[in-house]
Amino acid sequence: MDTPNLLTLEQMQQVYLELLAEFDTLCAAHGLRYDLAGGSLLGAVRHGGFIPWDNDVDVCMPRPDFERLLALKAEGKLNLPSHRDVISHRDETFPRHFGRYIRHDVKRLSDMAEDSDCPYIGMDIFPIDGLKSGKAAFRFQCFRVRQLRRFLLTSVEKPGTSRRGALAGKIKNLYRPLLKKIGPFRIARALDKVCQSVPYEKAEYVGAISGMYGQRERWRKEEMLPQKRLPFEQISAPVFENYHIYLTNLYGDYMRLPPKEQQVPHCDSGYRVDVE
Repeated sequence: MDTPNLLTLEQMQQVYLELLAEFDTLCAAHGLRYDLAGGSLLGAVRHGGFIPWDNDVDVCMPRPDFERLLALKAEGKLNLPSHRDVISHRDETFPRHFGRYIRHDVKRLSDMAEDSDCPYIGMDIFPIDGLKSGKAAFRFQCFRVRQLRRFLLTSVEKPGTSRRGALAGKIKNLYRPLLKKIGPFRIARALDKVCQSVPYEKAEYVGAISGMYGQRERWRKEEMLPQKRLPFEQISAPVFENYHIYLTNLYGDYMRLPPKEQQVPHCDSGYRVDVE
């Protein structure tokens, strides 16, 4: 097989910017709320778009909006652009606990994930769920989510791989076959159930604790709800009006740039393919 012609960082950013613009139009058409999340929100605030060395986009949606998005997909009412799709574990198109807005004309090249995880470049869509109010109950909720998330990621990784080094990869090889036998979709459903253990509508605290930041995602729902738009490259996107709370929780002094050696892309590569 010929080595694919990988897209440059700037080309990857353009791919994701097109996805974000399409998703923004899609959500406006159906009255769905979403917000930039994680490094995408940090990029909008600190750089007016992408973090210069970053090459993806993450968004989040309150659980009711996320569920409506999946329901519209199931009913065939999203009217998606050509070669686009919304995938999730609900219809077993994506073995993860969140959704992804993908494009079939750009394939994904990952060092760790198997193709069965998702072979296409896409924008992650994290649901914001209700969280336990008490500190001990919240920590236990996070513990359960963290363990299930670890099992889920291991179940879709290539044998011998681990972000923690070769020894961790060998240890994972011992129990990865069991996790694959259980199946990533079953693990994803179990994780999703824990995330929804507190109804969003009744919750005082909310967050997307199933992501990489865990406990740092927690904040009061009333502080999260106000919304505004910020420039993001050539377009604009919705963000939490009180983004300072969110970004401080995740990054501390978020306006300070990290050391040069940390200013590197952290996401998968991509390459264009012909689609009919």
